[in-house]
Amino acid sequence: MSPTTPIPTSLNELIAPYKGQWVALSYDEKRLLGYGTTLGDALEMAKKTDPNELPLIIDVPDEGSNFVLL
Repeated sequence: MSPTTPIPTSLNELIAPYKGQWVALSYDEKRLLGYGTTLGDALEMAKKTDPNELPLIIDVPDEGSNFVLL
């Protein structure tokens, strides 16, 4: 997702392209800070994107799976 990408209207829209990967989101769940096949990859990208943000981490399920974010 590039800086010019419109902000998705929901969390599902934001994480949909990253099925089967880890994502790091801003605390307000409106910005994707990082993603990767491992938790470490997502955290590393998030730290480079915004070193001052404490990201929320989600393991996005593969197609056909559901998850609940509490």
